[in-house]
This record gives sequence, structure tokens and C-alpha cells, in this order.
Amino acid sequence: MTEADLDRIEAALGFALPAFYREYMRAYPSDLRAKQPEWLKPVTEWEFADDPDRVIAFNRFIRVQEEGWFFDDRPWPDELLVIGSEADQNYFAVSRTSGKQTVFLWSHEDGELRVIARSLGGYARWLVRWWDDIRRDSAG
Repeated sequence: MTEADLDRIEAALGFALPAFYREYMRAYPSDLRAKQPEWLKPVTEWEFADDPDRVIAFNRFIRVQEEGWFFDDRPWPDELLVIGSEADQNYFAVSRTSGKQTVFLWSHEDGELRVIARSLGGYARWLVRWWDDIRRDSAG
């Protein structure tokens, strides 16, 4: 993403992006797409969106859902920035306020947030391991 892309996300969502996110996205790993199974939808549009329109759409969607859509007793936490989605069912997010790079997964199966990586680079590595598991499972 470019600075202009990141500025556009901020303007559309009405809040500042975390500095670590801006820095990482300017140097998004260009080889990440090539590491995923070819039959999956592009990671750059889904699990780790490198498309500003996708980031905006994910964040707008989660913020307009009524209370209880994601969590039983509250709306989506405003401090979480969605950075990707798995098939519009599970969401990957970082805190936009804590300064920590921790990447969370919200799973539709249990409605819980869990930590999956301690940094965006760690998240990219997590995705590669996940895709390796998918390949193994599909090879049966």
C-alpha cells in the first residue's frame, strides 16, 4: 500500500491507523500471494488485505452490525482494526490503540477472540503455516 492508500483508509474510517500497521503495509511482503495454495482467493484481498478498499469494507461491515452479532453482550470492540477476513466468517484484527502488534482471530464458530501472532510479520508466517496445513489436508 502507498501512503495515499493508508491516508484514504484513515479518512474513510475516521481514525488513525497504528504506526506499526502503516509501516508494515508500505513494505507488504510481495511474495505472500505466491505462497498460498493457488485455489484460494487472493490473500491480498482476504486474510491479509493489501487493498485499501477491502480494509475499509471489512471495518465498515463489522462496525454496523448490531450488538450481539459478534459477541453476546457487546458490539465489535472499536479499538480493533480488521486487517483481513476468512470468507467473511472469521476476522483478523489488530489493536489500533494499544501500540502492540498482536494479531487476533475472531472465530464465528465460538465467537471468541484469540491471539494468533505477536506481530504482523508473525501473522504472515502464521498464514504460510496455515496454508501448508491446508495443502497437507487436501492431499489427504
